[in-house]
Amino acid sequence: MKKRVGALVGLVIGLSGCAVGPDYRPPDISVPNAFVPPLIQIAQKTAQKPGADLVEWWRSFRDPELDSLVSRAIESNLDLEIALIRLQAARTQELVVIGESLPAAEATGGAGIGTGTDLTRGRATPLFRSAVNTTNLSKIQEVGGFEAVWELDVFGKFRRELEAATYSAEALAEARNWVLVTVAADVARAYLDMRALQRELAVLRKDIEVAKGRFDYAKTRYARGITNELDVALAERYLATLQAGVAPLEAQIAASQHVIAVLIGQFPEDLAKELARPGKLPALPAQIPPGLPIDLLRRRPDIHAAERQLAAATARIGVATADLFPRVIVSGALGGQGGPRSSSAIPITFIGAAGPAVYWPLLDFGKLDAIVDITELQAHELSVGYKQAILTAVQQVDDAVASYGAAQQRLRDLDRALVAARRSTKLATERYDRGLTDYLNVLDAERQEYDLEEQYVSTEQTAAEQLVALYKALGGGWELHEIVPPIKQPQPAIIAAARRLLAPGEGH
Repeated sequence: MKKRVGALVGLVIGLSGCAVGPDYRPPDISVPNAFVPPLIQIAQKTAQKPGADLVEWWRSFRDPELDSLVSRAIESNLDLEIALIRLQAARTQELVVIGESLPAAEATGGAGIGTGTDLTRGRATPLFRSAVNTTNLSKIQEVGGFEAVWELDVFGKFRRELEAATYSAEALAEARNWVLVTVAADVARAYLDMRALQRELAVLRKDIEVAKGRFDYAKTRYARGITNELDVALAERYLATLQAGVAPLEAQIAASQHVIAVLIGQFPEDLAKELARPGKLPALPAQIPPGLPIDLLRRRPDIHAAERQLAAATARIGVATADLFPRVIVSGALGGQGGPRSSSAIPITFIGAAGPAVYWPLLDFGKLDAIVDITELQAHELSVGYKQAILTAVQQVDDAVASYGAAQQRLRDLDRALVAARRSTKLATERYDRGLTDYLNVLDAERQEYDLEEQYVSTEQTAAEQLVALYKALGGGWELHEIVPPIKQPQPAIIAAARRLLAPGEGH
């Protein structure tokens, strides 16, 4: 008997090198050799340059306040903290899987009084009771000892579970990196929006001052009988229209400041004084070389996360497949039993048992096979999602490059239009002063000039937003921040129980 048991255990150990299910291989996905060429000629001249430096791309704006805000957001943003907590939980889950694959030992015992011959039945675990021996005892009243169980990883279920847990943790690490990229981009976009809106407000207030002067001038001319009341009414209407735009702009500026405050983990009230100081909108470069599409596969964390999720799903196919095959468990128990003596028996005797067990599902009406099919479909879904992530990433870069180039071209065109508008306003004013035209022409010239100034600042804001979108689409900014704190090393249950009893709630 001992030889047969030993042979079975030896066969099991020999099979332990087998792991059912597919081994993961990263998909081979082709990408374009280059992004869509920019439509703007100025960008075409440098389209073949190496990609921009993306490690800390926000520093390219050369704005110390922006640098400070992004640094504080990386340090204190709550979404980033949530992402880190999820990552640490996933890394700890790897230890859980490792623990499940190793032998487990427990203490057990039971006792009772009554009329039965074995009063420990139902009070001690079945595994331990397999060692009970009633020889020389009239009844068994108490048992106690230790038992150990080890499920051998014959078909690689635990190895696949560990692969899945490891890949899932890596996916969450990349997800955290993508949250960091997103937070940096959101802070930069909100900050640049705020600066653009502040500049638009400054332009509006300057035009209001000019309109006030025009209104006063029209009133003076009317009082002297040089002009009619219509000119005064038109000047007052134009002034009131401009003044009506102040409050909405101030509200938009405040909203941008509130967004920044939340992104760095503070209440808006705590940051109001710092952001109330006006500043210039940083100068924007003529263009940003996007590099090559293949660089996105190496750099963008969301693409990395999608690929790691696919790897984890592939490993779970092996976990589900292993459930189709036998489970082999080696177990043992050692302890003592006691009860009233029969003949010369001593009250307490040592008992023990050890041996293998095999469990094999034979008839389940296709349930386990269907579970394998489901895991394969889930892996296929993630494979398609991985390809979609790459397609979307390339599209986002193409869109941002095109939009940023278009905004730059629009700024050049608006600059020429503004020069002409200021000239028109000057000429219309001079003609009005000489009585050669009516005030409507002056108002029309001033209104068009203000509209062009507003469009120019709005286009600067759009260009800044598209530049941030391009930086985000290129996926940089996380490289210096990917190191995470170590996870706590777990302790055996009996030590952990004592520690948590003495220090409840630790680590929260």
